[in-house]
Amino acid sequence: MSTLTKESVEMKEVKQMKRIASLDFQRGLAIFMMVLLHEIQHMYDISWATNIDQLLQKSPLIIASVFLIAFLSGWAGYFLLISAIVNVLAMTKKAAKGYDPNKILAKQILTGVGLLIVGAITEGLLYYGYIGTSIRSKGTTPWAIHTVQDFWLRFGRAFFTMETLQAIGWCMIINGIIHYFLIKNKGYLKIKRNVLIYAGLAFAILALSYPLWRLIDPLYPKWPDEVTARSYHNFKTYIFVVLAGDLEPLFPFLSVSFIGSIIGILLAKPKPSKKLPQYLGIASFGFAILGGILLVIGEITKDPLVRFDFTWNRPNLSYFMFLLFAWIGVVALLLNYVEFKGNPEKFANRKFVRTMRLWGTVALTVFSLQIFSLLPRWLFSFLVDDDLVRDKLPYEKAGYALLVALFVTYCYHLLIVTWSKKNFKYSFEWFIIRLASLGTKEVSNRLDVDTIMNKTYWISFKEPIVIDEKEKIEVVPKINSEE
Repeated sequence: MSTLTKESVEMKEVKQMKRIASLDFQRGLAIFMMVLLHEIQHMYDISWATNIDQLLQKSPLIIASVFLIAFLSGWAGYFLLISAIVNVLAMTKKAAKGYDPNKILAKQILTGVGLLIVGAITEGLLYYGYIGTSIRSKGTTPWAIHTVQDFWLRFGRAFFTMETLQAIGWCMIINGIIHYFLIKNKGYLKIKRNVLIYAGLAFAILALSYPLWRLIDPLYPKWPDEVTARSYHNFKTYIFVVLAGDLEPLFPFLSVSFIGSIIGILLAKPKPSKKLPQYLGIASFGFAILGGILLVIGEITKDPLVRFDFTWNRPNLSYFMFLLFAWIGVVALLLNYVEFKGNPEKFANRKFVRTMRLWGTVALTVFSLQIFSLLPRWLFSFLVDDDLVRDKLPYEKAGYALLVALFVTYCYHLLIVTWSKKNFKYSFEWFIIRLASLGTKEVSNRLDVDTIMNKTYWISFKEPIVIDEKEKIEVVPKINSEE
């Protein structure tokens, strides 16, 4: 028996951030994958891969690579899932500590509004917007704007796209309002009720997606399509884009946010169930089975809204179910491997994980600054015959495209590391944090790089270490945590 006493294992109270390592890692991993895959998409002509007959004539390795890249290209919702888990976990923890629910709600809404503003700037001005298209157009698109039609053609993406930033922004606002009513008056203690409400809402969104698509899609000559939406620039079209248009509309992606809310609530419990990863694994396989059933139905009915098909636009139902299976499954596996059975601190300080955590600190800014990729592509163009800013590389240059994409991704890494020396001052996160502080009068220190990288307490859900079986002395540090 150890001779250690209670006094010898007590730790002084320290103020630290208290975070979940696997979630921080996944946030960075999601944005890293996005940069790499977007670069391949921006530079490489994939039209040959969209012809199934032509694709099947290639080698099995090429076919498998195409399907893998196509599947991963739909993983923007993975970032939404991680964001929802973290947001609801933080809201629930703060409510349990006695924070004013009104201030919690104000912060969520202001953060969501901030994301919508950033999304409008990104889509209206940057890579796919006015500045980006003018640079990439080979001179065919003039910088001057002479008519109202020119304005909507060049800036319309600011209002008529539903990409990741817009999806997260709207989901934060909607989730914030719902969770406000669930946590007020100590409602955070009603865990079963809250989980059932979110589960019901998630399945309601999934069930209503198909009839809503059937209702809205025929109203336009081509839908979902942001170019079509810009041609019908009015408030009704804007609402339809948010609900059922473009890449990540609320139907069905709000269900991802609600599923993330369930996970966040269960992780916020004082002692999360050791079987939580197992339950999440079962849920993920349930979505895989549902996806398989819908796949069969889609092939029988030939319904384009149901049958399996990779698309750059809104995913159809069977594809979306398989995406849910993958996203939830990855979250379950990493929670089990790190927080429930592993060593979170050791995991968090592995070199690659630290790199991904640093990327995740400014994930929204990295997503927004796709226009930055034009600079390294322009520099690389001096070494080769191709214009990498404006031209798409053909099929036979796939390896070349991958090399350039890796180079551009490394340039993003250099930008992030350099910016981190100044705690990402003036990044989009920096502005959003200050906007959100208007509701709480407190400015978060989550961009303090030294604290995030080196002074964070990493949560573990393993059983505490018992030093003395008789006295049940547990090594549990007293932490004043900041979520």
